[in-house]
Amino acid sequence: MGDITQYKPYSYMKTIFKKILLLTISLISLGTLFIQVNKFEIYFKNTNSLDPNKILLLTTDKSLGDELFLYSQWQATKLIQIITKAEKENFSKEFAKIFPKNVLLEEIVFGYVKENTVIVAETLRYNFKDTVSLRDFWQSVAFAKSIEKIMKTNYPEVLVTAKGWEQDTIRTEYDDPSSENRLLFKVNLNLINGENKIFVKSKQSNVVVATTINFPAEYKKVSDRDSRFHNSEYESNCIGCHDGLPSSSDGVEFTADCKTCHKAFFKNTKVHSLVEMNECLSCHTWSKESKAVVVERGVPEVCSDCHSEITSGAEKNTYSHPVLNDCLTCHTPHSSNYKKLLKDDVYNICKDCHDGYLVNHPVSNHPVRFRKLSEEKNNLISCVSCHNPHSSNSKALIKVSGGRLAVCISCHNR
Repeated sequence: MGDITQYKPYSYMKTIFKKILLLTISLISLGTLFIQVNKFEIYFKNTNSLDPNKILLLTTDKSLGDELFLYSQWQATKLIQIITKAEKENFSKEFAKIFPKNVLLEEIVFGYVKENTVIVAETLRYNFKDTVSLRDFWQSVAFAKSIEKIMKTNYPEVLVTAKGWEQDTIRTEYDDPSSENRLLFKVNLNLINGENKIFVKSKQSNVVVATTINFPAEYKKVSDRDSRFHNSEYESNCIGCHDGLPSSSDGVEFTADCKTCHKAFFKNTKVHSLVEMNECLSCHTWSKESKAVVVERGVPEVCSDCHSEITSGAEKNTYSHPVLNDCLTCHTPHSSNYKKLLKDDVYNICKDCHDGYLVNHPVSNHPVRFRKLSEEKNNLISCVSCHNPHSSNSKALIKVSGGRLAVCISCHNR
């Protein structure tokens, strides 16, 4: 792991790093974030993403070398059983399995679970500059106290939620086309849900660059976005090597291979079939008016071309989900690590709007997650076990006809 213990806030940079480059952050939409290095100033700006992927373009002075440390956000959740003494004694080992290598911690939440209700017992938070590794946390007094509580508790399970930064080394062999004294780094980021605080550090100095990316973001038309990559001054620097970009023909042609740059979509386990086949123009077109790549027909119209069963089902059924026509409320358009290209697991997506049904729904002690539907079926219970997420002929979008009792009998038939 790189040495980042010398992280310094902005207020000290001018005096300590007078001969080191200055970083200006400019944001480009359509999945691209551009950080440009200048002199003695750092501008922090937030950007948004509709996908759990983001392209980060970083230019650095050649004196900083061709390798950088990248710290991107990471998170995981695990339910650990602690009923017996042996399970409690084994908790530390199960806890360690949650974390990847080279991770710095930001937040650890221990929640005790009983009768499908989660009681948050403890939340521990750290800053990036604290550089708390898993080893550091493992040896800390705070973790020792948490283990002591777990050994004494009568709760049968602990829900551990962990969040932090995973370190990676990024390399480049490309010169920045806009300056012969700079190198160009292109990084494919995987984002977590919520606020992503991204850090980049030079291996040869103590300069740390930071920016924030929010996922999922509220959808904005391209014409309403603050900035965008295609047909911008930044894209014009790329046309010397990449054919078919809009800047090369003032938007008349758009024949570039999108996968050349948008490789981040393929880092996830679930990829939209059109993306996989490189059929980007099935949804996207070039807008002469906006001078940008757009989804001209909009959502849900472009989605209905392939997923007509959702639209036709809603037309036939009595009740529809209020966000039925806004597919991007729940789904990502390109790729995801969740089934059906969901932005998160079903429980987390639904609770964003239905926060009154987090536990004990529809009756006391009824689980809403973490439990198998049956031993024969290896799938876990979730909101869509009982509800149709799009439309239904029953109130509350119940999946089966015959009222609430009917959906109960579909599982509890003995």
